[in-house]
Amino acid sequence: MRRKWLSLFPAIALFVMLMVPQTVSAINEDDVKVMLNTMNDQLAVAGENFRIEKVDFSTHDEVGPTVYANDRQHQLDSHWVPYDPNRWGVRDIYWLIDQVDICADVAWPDAYAAIVRAMNIWSTVPCADIPLVQVNDWGMDWGYVQWLVGMGGFPGWAADITHAGWLPGDFFEIIGGPGGSDVILGVTFTFIWVDDITGEPTDMDNNGKEDVAFREIYENEKFNWGIDIRYFDIETVIAHEVGHGLSLGHFGKIFRSGNGKLHFAPRALMNAIYYDILHELLGTDHASFCSVWASWPNN
Repeated sequence: MRRKWLSLFPAIALFVMLMVPQTVSAINEDDVKVMLNTMNDQLAVAGENFRIEKVDFSTHDEVGPTVYANDRQHQLDSHWVPYDPNRWGVRDIYWLIDQVDICADVAWPDAYAAIVRAMNIWSTVPCADIPLVQVNDWGMDWGYVQWLVGMGGFPGWAADITHAGWLPGDFFEIIGGPGGSDVILGVTFTFIWVDDITGEPTDMDNNGKEDVAFREIYENEKFNWGIDIRYFDIETVIAHEVGHGLSLGHFGKIFRSGNGKLHFAPRALMNAIYYDILHELLGTDHASFCSVWASWPNN
């Protein structure tokens, strides 16, 4: 078995159109690729059989990009493998909440409850029964990425999706490049399994998708966070990141009118820009989720 303890879609691809005039991203994709490749080199030296495939950024007032590591020969979609022997051999998707790097703006019980509600938004979609199962955090400071950049964390994982917490702006400068901390609200890192010998991504179920090992979600403590407030609502941002955790990408056409107001076609939780409070899945969110998960094994 290749997994170590504590080291620890059949889907139709959605065509994404993103158009936001009059905005320039503060996230330098070349800087991000260098960062991803540096971390992947660290993982290779450590003998780990997984690499970071991509990072999905959630931003405000500009398109949140998805950046792939440029040392990979392919940029295929990635998804979980049911009954993956490297992930405990179950069809469940395990998740946990880091309770060390907590939100400083909201009483922790309230922030914790908002994260749970964000998970429940996705766990109640009737087309699929995954299920999503919360596991114990054991009081540890989880976060492989933050460990790789020397900001705490732990070189391992105990769940498929880890809510690794709120980190200082400096973390988002490292992962997004100079100015990244000013625009990045949250981020999801996707780790994939690679072959022990060739280092190539694995595809155990031969569906043309790279096999996800685990994912980590982080939020930027530089912003003011709250419950049911527009700037910035914990549940909305977390639910968006969980969508990435469940293999969904950004979608929807986004444009600005003459007065600078943002318009979405269609409006969705998985739009590439945070806009306002949204505590439910809209039509395209449902369709995308079901295209990924409706065939997930239910036995």
